[in-house]
Amino acid sequence: MSSPFSRLFRTYGILPKDETLYALAFTHPSCNSDADTKHVDYERLEFLGDSVVGMVVSELCYTLHPEMHEGGLTQIKNQMVMSAHEAALCKQIGLDEYIRVGGSFVLEKDPNDPNAMSKAERALLENVFEAFVGALFLDQGYTFVRHFLHGLYEKDIAAAKIELDPKSALQQHLQADGAVSIVYKLLRRDGPAQDSNFVSAVYFDGLELGRGEGKNKKAAEMAAAKNALEKLSVLQEG
Repeated sequence: MSSPFSRLFRTYGILPKDETLYALAFTHPSCNSDADTKHVDYERLEFLGDSVVGMVVSELCYTLHPEMHEGGLTQIKNQMVMSAHEAALCKQIGLDEYIRVGGSFVLEKDPNDPNAMSKAERALLENVFEAFVGALFLDQGYTFVRHFLHGLYEKDIAAAKIELDPKSALQQHLQADGAVSIVYKLLRRDGPAQDSNFVSAVYFDGLELGRGEGKNKKAAEMAAAKNALEKLSVLQEG
């Protein structure tokens, strides 16, 4: 008798040792009420797979971006493991074709855009993706699942870029020589309350690095950081 996952196994070169793991990985918790069972679903595997994905993605970020500090690596990792990205991967590799849900499960669609992926659908696909990775890890081992995830993530991580706001960029730039303490001070506030103009300065080790103006304190600090970066030749003016 052929396995319901035969095509999936062939596609990814999986020689299953315990096929029940894959059955669990595709079983939504709503199936428990139909079968009068408890915890016969993907949730435990999802917990495991989430950690495995995080480990491999972190390794790839570290290896592929030696130029980045911890903040940038974290941003890229967060992009890769966010719900929408994992849900897209789930559909890309065809895992959505194997999902089992119970009779009580209703997949709500976005009323404003029925063709778009709803929050509930993203969550379901993300969970199944992580559960499948958890099943792979237990059934095939870390080396296999690491190779599998490299194939899914390597190009995206290599091409990933970060866009830091000026305050974050300044902090990261100055941290090249170790942890630093940057201080922002409000120098003055001009005009009426409903139409004020704020002027702030940014200081490092008592030295003023830059000044900026804005319609609120945050905007003025951002402008001050941008001015400091320009003076430090981190940003190209114009």
